[in-house]
Amino acid sequence: MTIPEPGDPHHSGPIFPPSLSDVPPRPSHLTERTRADGQSSQSAHPDGPVLPPRRSAGLALIRILSISDSESYLKWATQLLSSLPDVEGRVFLVDNPILPTDEQIASAVAGTDWEHREVPVIARSDLARVIADHSPDIVLGAATGPIVAQVFLTAHTRTDRPALVSGLPGMGLPASGKGMNYRRLMDAFIAHSSAEVTAYTEASARSQVPCEVLLARLPMLRSEGIPQLTASPTAEAAPPSVGSPPSPPSPPAPVGGSQSGAPALPRTLVFAPQAKVPAERADREAIIAAVAEFADRHPESTAVIKMRSRPGEFETHHEQHSYFEILDDFRTREVPGAARIELGYGPLSDFLTDGSALVTVSSTAALESIDRGIPTLLISDFGFDAGLLNEVFEGSGATGTLADVAAGSIGFPDPEWLTENYFHVQDGQLRRDLGLLATRAQAGQLPNRRAALLKQKRMLLRAELRTVTPAPVVSAYRKLRRTR
Repeated sequence: MTIPEPGDPHHSGPIFPPSLSDVPPRPSHLTERTRADGQSSQSAHPDGPVLPPRRSAGLALIRILSISDSESYLKWATQLLSSLPDVEGRVFLVDNPILPTDEQIASAVAGTDWEHREVPVIARSDLARVIADHSPDIVLGAATGPIVAQVFLTAHTRTDRPALVSGLPGMGLPASGKGMNYRRLMDAFIAHSSAEVTAYTEASARSQVPCEVLLARLPMLRSEGIPQLTASPTAEAAPPSVGSPPSPPSPPAPVGGSQSGAPALPRTLVFAPQAKVPAERADREAIIAAVAEFADRHPESTAVIKMRSRPGEFETHHEQHSYFEILDDFRTREVPGAARIELGYGPLSDFLTDGSALVTVSSTAALESIDRGIPTLLISDFGFDAGLLNEVFEGSGATGTLADVAAGSIGFPDPEWLTENYFHVQDGQLRRDLGLLATRAQAGQLPNRRAALLKQKRMLLRAELRTVTPAPVVSAYRKLRRTR
């Protein structure tokens, strides 16, 4: 999924919610300190655990400090750092209104080196001190654009500045010039497919943001070679309880799909929603109607909406029409099958078990499902275009209609598509590239972009003003500019 920034055509409002009064309770293990809006501080930032490298490839050790602001970016950062050998990593969250809660943090770091460890939260005013305290070779800006801009501004002013690296926590197509502008001080941008490398190299040139574009696999994709369809849906076991991942089924055996005949009926159908797409409530209702029809037609199977957050929690992006509310409305109206749809919470990997199948519109969840050999369907009813962030899946062999969802007819991508998209062979090149950046930082060979520094400050100031200026005022100002 592309992460839209303010001003991007995929972005419908400020990067932060307009009021802090709607922010859910802070994680219970975190100490209160200065918030991004300047509220009172009670203590300094914690140091947090430094994690020695658990893997070694005989390379020189590099120190990477990562700053995140939301659950999706935290997941990407911790999985990325956990996958790299000979890396001493520190991970922090910066305090902001979309700060993840305890449960979201636990889900984000599950299966990484940070599982069961505290992820410290710092105020934006603490950034300079954190960077100075830990003297990293590389600062990873694993956050939304305005936060990355401030992190990189802070790091770039150091005489012994670290290398600045950023990226997106999922599929990055189409490439956003606005997102590149917020990251214009970066030395490198991490892309996750050959097509993304090409797109972001072009976006870098158009935006006049000079940086290297590095190729890596999404860190949550861990299959060796091209994934194969291996799941075996069964319907004998009892369905899981509400809010829990499905329990393991019987031992697997090869099944159908696009690789081997007609797909078998899923024992558990998992729908992975997104905050941004589809945008219209009617389209979202159509999806839930198809899932409800599946549940009604197949009582021996289970249907689950895998939620990214609970009511009152925030994600990276604001969701206008929540599936929680839509499902509640369906249940109130007693739509057949709606009462059998469960809401699931926790790491997505807990739901991608043998016997399950995943349905989505456009989500990195589809790649995680494919990576595990789980039948996967990208809904085609709404089309494939830049606005839906799903162009890459057109022609994948894993597309299907809402009628297919209701029938439980879920396939799998073609091997040719997998080879070209996101499932390239890992050869350790990303670690070598990061090692070279670290060496250049240690030798003081990184460029000092004074002009870019001033431009970034102005852009960040405009972004900050947008978060506190009433929407009608912003709209009127933009209209006035267009008339000049």
